[in-house]
Amino acid sequence: MLAQYAGQYQQTQVMTSSSVQIVVLLYDAAIQSIELARVGIESNNINDKGRFLGRAISIVGELNSVLDFERGGEIAVSLRRLYEYILTELIAANARNSAGHLDGPLRCLKTLREGWQEVVVRQQPAVGAAR
Repeated sequence: MLAQYAGQYQQTQVMTSSSVQIVVLLYDAAIQSIELARVGIESNNINDKGRFLGRAISIVGELNSVLDFERGGEIAVSLRRLYEYILTELIAANARNSAGHLDGPLRCLKTLREGWQEVVVRQQPAVGAAR
């Protein structure tokens, strides 16, 4: 029952979020998935490793596929390179059962998330703004 409410809350959160907030939520989900995959690798739980790496790969793949090179220019090109690096490392972590391959992707995603979160904060109207 609790899982159902959590799912509904998540769906509501996504439906009411701006596109920038959705990007932050995707980074959160990818980071969480990679951290859970690390636990799977370290505990030799192949099912969890595969499931969570698969989820992270899907999220990063989606972020990569929606890059807008017309509007994003060099930033989009740089993000494409980072996403390709992250995907390569996630695949290597899975193939080699190596948690060490998760360190770089985690650092990249956490740094990117911080940047996007800053954009979200700047987009929010100031509390107590002139009325």
